[in-house]
Amino acid sequence: MNPEEFSQLYLPLADGLYRVAFRLLGSQAEAEDAVQDLFIKLWIGRDSLEGVRSPAAWSLTLLRNLCIDRLRVRGGTRPEAVPDDLPEPPPPERPEHFDRALQAVHRLSGRERQLLRFRLAEGLSYEEIARRTGQSPRALRVAFHRIKDKLKRQI
Repeated sequence: MNPEEFSQLYLPLADGLYRVAFRLLGSQAEAEDAVQDLFIKLWIGRDSLEGVRSPAAWSLTLLRNLCIDRLRVRGGTRPEAVPDDLPEPPPPERPEHFDRALQAVHRLSGRERQLLRFRLAEGLSYEEIARRTGQSPRALRVAFHRIKDKLKRQI
């Protein structure tokens, strides 16, 4: 999938996805991070998106799973009932934000992009990546931490 197709099919979904993430996570910052992670994951795996019939449904499913993972990591669950009177969060600047994230991913080394693809696009565990690369799972955790920090600084 080329960048134009990706932009036409997936970028218009950003506002709706952000609103879903905000409802699930209850935090503007976490919702923005979740959507950003989703778009990075989609972009890295863009070659496998050709067969997706419904980009909206596919994106929503991936986002939901990312949000559930975030909730598990923080050790809690979302509130049972989300009040209807929550203030509507301002939509973030999606295209510029996405462009910065995309540029940051492109500035990574080939090895770093490969590790991201294994972890985010293919969903491999540290142990599976270790078998493929010959590195230890602990070294991979450190590498992913550094990659994440590098992306945050660049974005």
